[in-house]
Amino acid sequence: MKDSDTPSMRTAAYVEPAAAPAPVSAPADDAPQKISIASLLGPVTISGFGDAYYGYDYNHPENNQSGFRFFEAPTNGFAFNMAELILDKPADATSAESRLGYHVSVGYGQAARVVNGSDNFGDGSNFFVKEAYFDYLAPIGKGLTITVGKFVTPAGAEVIESNANWNYTRSLLFYYAIPFFHFGASAKYAFNPKWALTAYVVNGWNNTVIDHDSGQGTSSGLTYGASLAYTPNAKWSVLENYFAGPVVDSGDNYFDGVPVTDWRQLSDTVVTYTPNAKWAFEVNGDYGFGPRFIGCDDDSVVRAQSLPDGCAASNAVNWWGVAGYVKYTLSPKTNFAVRYEFYNDTDGYTGLLFGDPGHAQEVTGTYSYNLTSALLIRAEYRYDFASEPIFAKSTDGFVKEQNTAYLSFVYSFSSANLK
Repeated sequence: MKDSDTPSMRTAAYVEPAAAPAPVSAPADDAPQKISIASLLGPVTISGFGDAYYGYDYNHPENNQSGFRFFEAPTNGFAFNMAELILDKPADATSAESRLGYHVSVGYGQAARVVNGSDNFGDGSNFFVKEAYFDYLAPIGKGLTITVGKFVTPAGAEVIESNANWNYTRSLLFYYAIPFFHFGASAKYAFNPKWALTAYVVNGWNNTVIDHDSGQGTSSGLTYGASLAYTPNAKWSVLENYFAGPVVDSGDNYFDGVPVTDWRQLSDTVVTYTPNAKWAFEVNGDYGFGPRFIGCDDDSVVRAQSLPDGCAASNAVNWWGVAGYVKYTLSPKTNFAVRYEFYNDTDGYTGLLFGDPGHAQEVTGTYSYNLTSALLIRAEYRYDFASEPIFAKSTDGFVKEQNTAYLSFVYSFSSANLK
């Protein structure tokens, strides 16, 4: 019989010779193992995203820059928002070595240039180090997490990464009411699954270093802050942030070599409610107050706390705003989100209306579709309107309203998902 004969071809009179002993299999541990990128990296995760969009401004501003936004300002054409690369190793209590973690993220693009420009130590380039810090999980109580370095602010309902927000364009509160980042230290303690408290000591708002010559509104000393997080159940979460610290009134105002300063303070509240898998709601409120403008009849300028004849200080300025968000999930791949906000720059301190007092509002609708697990596509329409005509229009100079539309593409990846 040939080896190719099938059992049905064999006759009853034929006896098959005894089969040779099967070779002994190698131990399972010696068999080739499939190695994944995630297993090679161990506790370290490499992730990132790329964000590009097409924007259209119905006002057709001559410089193709939409008002009231910075990351998504370039319009009437394609634009590159940002690419980001993140290296992350979380701290945990499994061993003495693993208690130390780190996080580094770098970015390139329009958003990077904007954040760079807000930093008194930045170079204004399209490249930036968004975050660079280490965490240490100290064996104190249930674990005290100490962080030192540069990190994004805990304030606000929105973040720098587009795919982590419900809408594509950022809110007025994100740009005007709060800082982008801090440089300093924090300590976080979770008392239980419901309550957590974080304390901050940082170099002010968007200040890598404290520089008395950086001009009005920059830090002239350490800023102190606290965040209180309350999560009573899976449906509700509340976060309250508070920051306070001295800022320079003017880069030219000195007395005995000490800059004129006053304290700037911020209260930020974020409340999130998720009643079920379909609906999610969020409210963000900000109130800032404290700094004063100080001037004199002559060239003599002194500390804000001691004003001689001929010098005067304004009342404490303030700014405030509220934003409401609603998101409805149509399917695992799609959702629709709406945002409305009102922002009031009472004294023109934050520069919303080019330094003049006034207020602005906006309504944004965003449809999100996950084409794949890595590619998020968003279509968005936004309507802005202000108390003063500040939106550039090609034929009418400046008007009070602005309509914009966006089609965005955000590609993200993580080594944790690679095989």
